Amino acid sequence: MRLGAIVVVGAGDPGSAQKSAVSTMPGLAEQPDLVTEPLPCVEVLGRSVLERTIERLLRAGVEVISIFAEAGTFCHVPGLRATFDRTTIEVVNNLRSAVDQKLTEYSQNGIDHAFVNSADAYAETDLLDLFYFHREARQTITHVFDRGGPLYLSVVDCGAKWQQPHRNVWPDEPEWKGASYFTRGYSIRLTHPRELRQLAADTLLGRCECGPRGHEISPGVWIDEGAQIHRRARLVAPAYVGGRSKVLDDTLITRFTTIERDCYIDCGTVIENSSVLANSSVGIWLDVCHAVVNGNKLLSLERDVLVEISDPSMLHSTLPNRKAAAEANKNAEKRADAEDCRKPLVVPKVWQFGANLIQE
Repeated sequence: MRLGAIVVVGAGDPGSAQKSAVSTMPGLAEQPDLVTEPLPCVEVLGRSVLERTIERLLRAGVEVISIFAEAGTFCHVPGLRATFDRTTIEVVNNLRSAVDQKLTEYSQNGIDHAFVNSADAYAETDLLDLFYFHREARQTITHVFDRGGPLYLSVVDCGAKWQQPHRNVWPDEPEWKGASYFTRGYSIRLTHPRELRQLAADTLLGRCECGPRGHEISPGVWIDEGAQIHRRARLVAPAYVGGRSKVLDDTLITRFTTIERDCYIDCGTVIENSSVLANSSVGIWLDVCHAVVNGNKLLSLERDVLVEISDPSMLHSTLPNRKAAAEANKNAEKRADAEDCRKPLVVPKVWQFGANLIQE
């Protein structure tokens, strides 16, 4: 029995004339403009929800995974294609039509059943148990529910029965038919950046099967490859620092705080119960509490207010600086090679994890 999967990212308005295969969840349209990509593509403790979903599908024995992103949706997950060789990504104008065509293609290629999953919901459902339940129910489609309602995860027969009218990929479509499967596993719906914070806290507490990326250097403190932590910085569990991020002296990272990859936390700053998303820099002697930071934007979760900081000494994105630094390094190396006078590299006094090197 061969299995396929379809994961949909960036569904459009279900009430529009060209209704998508995935319905927009309640509150999604009111999501603050904190990030440019869909929330399932945002990294949390080193992995995005999209990556976590793909990993679970592959572990369940799925042979091929098709990811559909709606046209105009910025869907970028670093290294996704390189990490998952059985995964394809397509940008489509009509999600419903794309899903229908892919299910037909699966059927023609001998794939009998397929999981159809919206990336806007992450569910640690036992996929094999779901599949066997679907087969015993003898229905064309089985929808997954939890205590909050539909999870936008289904199992579909790719054969001839799917070609009949009333093809209902999701249970909130009119006149949907099929079996219902209730899951008690961990699940979360990404309707607002506060759900990213909730997922981070749940992961640090061990409520999720998929833990943080990196190494647990002490109980509850996780450090990813290449992260640099100054010897006078304090990390209070549970906390996480992502790959290649730098945390300088006299900083305090505490209470479920997550610092994602390629971030820079300057001297004396306190970050409490917050998430600093990838490629963000937080300035010197600042207090960040109950917030999500992305570049020069800060979302206060207590007041649900998004603030954009124009002063780069407080908040800014590290991406432009990193690109400029990389270009400058290349030019410097060329000059050094030409002059044959390369100088030794001065290593700062930091703790560096992930490179088998500790310096004081």
